[in-house]
Amino acid sequence: MSNKFDLLEKIIRKYMRKGKIPGLAISIFQENRIIYSKGFGARDLERFLPMTPQTLIGIGSITKSFTACAIMKLVEQGKISLEDSGSKYLNFAPFSTHPDIKIKHMLSHSTGVPAADTGLFSMFYTFGDYRKIYPTTTREDFEAHLGEPEDFIIFKTGEQFYYNNDMFTCLGFIIEQISGISYSDYIRNEFLKPLGMERAVFSKEEFEEDDDRMTGYLPHKENDVMVPKKNDVPLYKFLDAPGGLYVSMEEMMNYAQMFLQKGNFHDNQLLAPQSIDIMWTPMINSAYGFGKDPKYCLGWVTEDNYFPHTFLFHGGGVGTSCAYFGLIPDLKIGVIVGQNSCSGNSSVIMRAALSILLNIDPMSHVKELEMERIIEEISGNYKSSHNIYDLKVSLKGTILYADIEIDDGSMSFPLMVKDLSRLEFTICSILPEIRQGIKFLRDSDSKKIEFVKYDRYLYRKK
Repeated sequence: MSNKFDLLEKIIRKYMRKGKIPGLAISIFQENRIIYSKGFGARDLERFLPMTPQTLIGIGSITKSFTACAIMKLVEQGKISLEDSGSKYLNFAPFSTHPDIKIKHMLSHSTGVPAADTGLFSMFYTFGDYRKIYPTTTREDFEAHLGEPEDFIIFKTGEQFYYNNDMFTCLGFIIEQISGISYSDYIRNEFLKPLGMERAVFSKEEFEEDDDRMTGYLPHKENDVMVPKKNDVPLYKFLDAPGGLYVSMEEMMNYAQMFLQKGNFHDNQLLAPQSIDIMWTPMINSAYGFGKDPKYCLGWVTEDNYFPHTFLFHGGGVGTSCAYFGLIPDLKIGVIVGQNSCSGNSSVIMRAALSILLNIDPMSHVKELEMERIIEEISGNYKSSHNIYDLKVSLKGTILYADIEIDDGSMSFPLMVKDLSRLEFTICSILPEIRQGIKFLRDSDSKKIEFVKYDRYLYRKK
């Protein structure tokens, strides 16, 4: 197992160097115990403090699964139904004007209401982004901003996937209305405390009182280079239910254990097994996933064809931190990855860890890792016969470009993968389809990239 984790650590360090990520922590749970837990880099660069698995990190939208748990708890108690109309609890548009929007639609992003990002403006202001100023400070402001663009609701409920943070803020309103206490207190009383997640927080005051907390870093452009810049972290009431939880990666393993044991944690049944089954039942095709057919459930995404087992996951990001949480229930495996900057996609590390645990090569299964390896191989300068024409392949930001010389002159095109296994790429252009794609050729002995073919020309790598 240690050799497997050696590979994982190598991937993590390379990922952090490439993304200029200050700190990252990961914890892995299998069967009934944590089998791996480690921090990398710094939770605070200026004070040179190490990131640890106990460091509080903002997990963003992974919080949505906690909100789904809270709703399911109220369902078990007979206080609410997933079939209830949102208008039963929320007397403002779009719920009052679209009573067909049900609680289950709000939990699965299938309301048909496109995102208006009503609750996110506080986050933008924390980051010093004042390009858009909207009156969304009070609950009254929130309701007005969310409800006014009625003409943008053009799809029927249940017909279109629109990821919508505001729907989860509204679910938080419903939880508060039914329970009589704040959303954060309800989550703390019903889940965090029973799970031993005593340090998990929603408020700025509690966060700042903890000695092992992340410092947030926002990706910032300096001289055309993205660098991490220290920034306040967003902690506001409207962000609580959709993405406001700060928690350590090790404490999140208690949460993973509850799900993997069908709602039970240390002989305390926090949720009924059927509630977990309902939460994991696909509701609508999802725009987010890694395989061919991801589905959004209730606060979770599921896929059946990415790994040999059903895979449940959710990611989250709040600018200064991001995280990814994944479960394979059949094998009782849980992985959580968190970092104090969103300059990379932490799902890469989560999927690499799961691949390694399943004895799958992460360098080929995790497409980002495979693509990174291939880009390193094919990037560089090429020359046609007699050194007449040049061809250069390079990564500009996140786009792969080919700068090509032929008899007609010079041109520059973005490249898109056509067939990665055959190293074939399509040229992107607004002109009619260019049939002359680019194909890279390996040396039969060394297996290194030797030539690239374009149109009637062959270019050799220098």
